Amino acid sequence: MKKILLLFVLSFISLVLFGCKSKTELRIIVPSGSPALAQLYLQEDTENYRVDIVSGADPLVAAFNALTPTHDIIFAPTNLGAKLFNSGSNYLFAGTIVWGNYYLISKDKTTFDMASLEGQELIVFGQNQTSDIILRYLLDELNIHVTITYVDSVASATALFMANQTSIVMVAEPSLSTVKSKVSTLQIIDLQAIYEQVTGESSYPQSGVFVLNTLTKNQVNRFLRDLKDSIELANESPSETGILAEQLEIGFTASIVESAIPNSHLNFTSAIDSKAAIEDYFNMILAFNPALIGNALPSDDFYYQP
Repeated sequence: MKKILLLFVLSFISLVLFGCKSKTELRIIVPSGSPALAQLYLQEDTENYRVDIVSGADPLVAAFNALTPTHDIIFAPTNLGAKLFNSGSNYLFAGTIVWGNYYLISKDKTTFDMASLEGQELIVFGQNQTSDIILRYLLDELNIHVTITYVDSVASATALFMANQTSIVMVAEPSLSTVKSKVSTLQIIDLQAIYEQVTGESSYPQSGVFVLNTLTKNQVNRFLRDLKDSIELANESPSETGILAEQLEIGFTASIVESAIPNSHLNFTSAIDSKAAIEDYFNMILAFNPALIGNALPSDDFYYQP
């Protein structure tokens, strides 16, 4: 009888401990690319985080709209999170992590600058997402007319460029570093530099993190501290971060990640500290195509309060 009682007690303790662990583990979905580089040290922490890296926006939209939440935290373009918040999503904006990371590339052009794009075909990833918004805004402001062919992801855009290196393709890090490692005479237009010339602002809040509104403040604040630490480690030690990325098999070699980090413009800025930049960026979108953020600025409830 004592043995049975002891087994029962041990089983109960194990159940309690397992239950506590499952409650502390946060489920994260993150798109491949620079957002994935921002969270590598969280992905390494398998005790507290379970990370799914996906390609393209469709899995992110599905996560935002799931009737039963599949993820506690979503890394996504800031305008996508705002649009879905305006339509009833249960995710709050908790901070910006990527501040501008888009480039146009080509090869063997006599001149390769914004003016030379007139009348050309551009291959662009992410229709109606931040990449598309920034590019079309700049083209419109500079009165440049192009034909745009859309693909679903930066990986698809990169593959098309490698098949035809005289095409003009929009990419982001770390795909840019991948291409640079294979094409020695690559021509690049830094769209962040063009954005600053047009707007006077050094960059824009490209990607952010969104947290499920049922998480406790302790859970969210712990995650945000860990995310900030992860980004700081990546910026301070790109070589070691590259090695970690390769170990975690995120799809890029250590040398590519090391090269990509300086041009990825990773910087964690809290929701409150991002608010002015977010509203400036969203007001630009409202003037350009209001449907891309749900036809209105999100309310103050959109911003997570620590």
